[in-house]
Amino acid sequence: MLKYISSFAFVRLMFFIQFRNLIMWNKYNPREVELKWQKYRDENQTYKFKNDESLPIYSIDTPPPTVSWKIHIWHIFSYSQAEVIARYKRMSGYNVFYPMWYDNNGIPTEQLVERELGINIKDVERKDFINKCLEVVDKYKVLYENLWRSLGISVDRTRFYTTISPEVQKISQSTFVKLYKEWQIVCKDFPALRCTKMQTTVAQAETEEQEFEEYFNYLNFTIVDDKIPAAKLEAGMTAKKDWDNLVIATTRPELLPACLAVFVHPDDERFQKYIWRKITTPIWVTVPLLADDKVKMDKWTWVVMCCSYGDEVDVFWINKHNLWEKVVIDRYGRMKDSGVPEIDGMKIKDARVKIMEIFESKWDIVVKRDPITQSKQISERWKVPVEIIPIKQWFVNLLDKKEILLAQNEKMRWFPWFMKKRSNDWIENLQRDWNISRSRKFWIPIPVRYDQDDNVILPSEEQLSRGMIDPSVDLPDGYTADQIRPETLIFDTWFTSWLTPYINQKFLERDGYKQNILPINLRPQSHDIIRTWLLYTTLHTYFRDGQKPFEDIMVSWFLLAAKWEKISKSKWNAKFDPESLIETRWADAVRYWALGLQLGKDTFFDENELKNWQKLVTKLWNAFAFVKMQLEWYKIPAATKITLWLRKGQAPEWQLLPTDEWILVRLQETITTMRNYLDKYEYGLAKIHFEDFFWKDFCDNYLEMVKVRLYKPELFENGEEKKKAAQYTLYQVYYAVIRLIAPYMPHVTEEIYQNYFKQFEWIESVNIANYPEIKDYPEFDNKDAIKSDFDKFLEIVEYVRKYKTEKQISMWAELEKLIVKWPNDYLDIIKKHSDDLVGVSKTKNIEWVEDSDINWWID
Repeated sequence: MLKYISSFAFVRLMFFIQFRNLIMWNKYNPREVELKWQKYRDENQTYKFKNDESLPIYSIDTPPPTVSWKIHIWHIFSYSQAEVIARYKRMSGYNVFYPMWYDNNGIPTEQLVERELGINIKDVERKDFINKCLEVVDKYKVLYENLWRSLGISVDRTRFYTTISPEVQKISQSTFVKLYKEWQIVCKDFPALRCTKMQTTVAQAETEEQEFEEYFNYLNFTIVDDKIPAAKLEAGMTAKKDWDNLVIATTRPELLPACLAVFVHPDDERFQKYIWRKITTPIWVTVPLLADDKVKMDKWTWVVMCCSYGDEVDVFWINKHNLWEKVVIDRYGRMKDSGVPEIDGMKIKDARVKIMEIFESKWDIVVKRDPITQSKQISERWKVPVEIIPIKQWFVNLLDKKEILLAQNEKMRWFPWFMKKRSNDWIENLQRDWNISRSRKFWIPIPVRYDQDDNVILPSEEQLSRGMIDPSVDLPDGYTADQIRPETLIFDTWFTSWLTPYINQKFLERDGYKQNILPINLRPQSHDIIRTWLLYTTLHTYFRDGQKPFEDIMVSWFLLAAKWEKISKSKWNAKFDPESLIETRWADAVRYWALGLQLGKDTFFDENELKNWQKLVTKLWNAFAFVKMQLEWYKIPAATKITLWLRKGQAPEWQLLPTDEWILVRLQETITTMRNYLDKYEYGLAKIHFEDFFWKDFCDNYLEMVKVRLYKPELFENGEEKKKAAQYTLYQVYYAVIRLIAPYMPHVTEEIYQNYFKQFEWIESVNIANYPEIKDYPEFDNKDAIKSDFDKFLEIVEYVRKYKTEKQISMWAELEKLIVKWPNDYLDIIKKHSDDLVGVSKTKNIEWVEDSDINWWID
């Protein structure tokens, strides 16, 4: 079994000399390699969707990044997550439809143009401003494309779509016309949520809650005695005993001029006698006191004023009780027609302070003021409180679709599962239809004109087929310019984005591909737009054909700059820009870092983590250098034979050693585990199992155990056959390793593949090679026994390593004798590993001692 030698010095010297020479000759240059293969894939259109209807399709509804400023590192985080799935599915045999979208439409783009060109949108004609927007977004689109390329995003670069392209504009306007004719879109004067900072309306889904420090102001309201003349009441000439006061608390005293009624609960016995009486506000406006069960009997003063408009309850009460609204805030957020001259023209916050100063200067109005922290509805993008202001707007009917949307959610698979509850909660708490119109300039215009009687004129099908309708320019059939008035509102940008699955299908049909790709296989997106993009897309798909829009929804979370603060372009709160990270930390390492979490978990950016993944890139390359060195000494059988083994899982002609069997079993387990996780979009958990296999099982154990068998086969009986078994296993395992990790690290794996494996596999790129399957490898009926036996062997190996560490001697140091004392059945197991035990322990002699006790020691 063992031929005794005096030293392992020759093995050690040969390894270090040849490995050093190979590393020096083939030093890995990450940026050079990345650029090389990015160019190669572009030139060869490696990721192009094939116009072949016989191939199984996997379609991805790519999230369109908003062209509003430079991309930040969170985009790397989110887009890498969808991208790794695209690569995995491509390697699993799918014809992957993965286009690139850009959202270059809407208010963020307008702000970019104003900032970039130093102009104010108010000072530029609409047509000129639109042209400037198009110029700027084209510039930034190139920057975005270059960043995706440098990161290795495997989108189909022959399919770049934008939300402002002529085709998309036509589809958006045609959808509007269709839904208007079906009564799913309506125009109405209705209290709308308005951002007074940007002077446009917003949808409910574009708002969020934020806490503000305010005052609860307790004010005296006066019950009117019908016998008291109003003139005397206003003059304050009636004795106090002639009327009753009710105290009402409010945080919006500036809305008192718009107070239309006061409400109590119908079951509140304290106020029964006042219902249907009149009550006078602190500014001497008399309003009715009414009853409604929306009043909370256990909160504040139990008496509530209704104004137009303070909140959604005001909207409800005004409509339910047919109250006549009085609007005292204009669309710019200033007070108007309030009846209190001191506050007219003031901003809302200033008016709130001023009117309280007036009240406090008067007798017996202010009872007390309590400081409170109040949650307010704010514009999600501009972080200012929204106001409810009546204005003519266009709406998609949404509130009557709640049950339908909840049912649609049940048809789709959610990853992680709890995101479905988040969506359901939002749907159940919807209070408004979807406002799809905006008072801005850029762009897609609502394709409506009005005749002299304000009747809506829609474009004809023939007009729509010619392209986008601009109501300010294009005339409807049979009308002259003096007979019509154009609609000046434009679409909310989500009115385009909600169409992306349908647009994807239409673009494929345009290119001659007739197979239906709907529902789309995957919608990857962040959790903050569940209430917008996902909700609206689900709604449109129901309108279109009643079906679900997606099979699977993969929801990512945020990369945080600080606690509860996501990294964003508007704040520019990331410490590093993506370009410098990729340049200094390498694309593969950055990608691998971005794929480190479970779905649904926010994380902080830690640059130090990138150093660990750079080490992994280097380790992959160095391990390959060793593998290649061993396989180049080995006369590889014909490529057809290697391929036969890999495809059909056939064992080699020579006998595998137990260590070889063990690493192949562990490989098959890793393949199964990674596939299971990737099928559930848990890319973070999948890579944890890869790391465990690659670092510990393959590099730390298997490679160390077979080195002597590879370098000095003459030391062993049938050594050449045992060397071939190790070489066969190295090929099998390392080719699987680079394919397992290729979706995460496409550049270093491509360099490895092209450097060696391509000559035997005949596939253009590792990124389109088959993702490993366990059927590709030899079958073992006794997998548990193989692993159990190896664990016993590993106990001895770990003992030797510990011994050398404690003695502070090199792992390459020779041992005179290793004595293994174990029961006979254990000895039989360990003896099967004796060749590799010699190699890894560097021992000259092993003495086997049968004993009921388990022990070993070293001479």
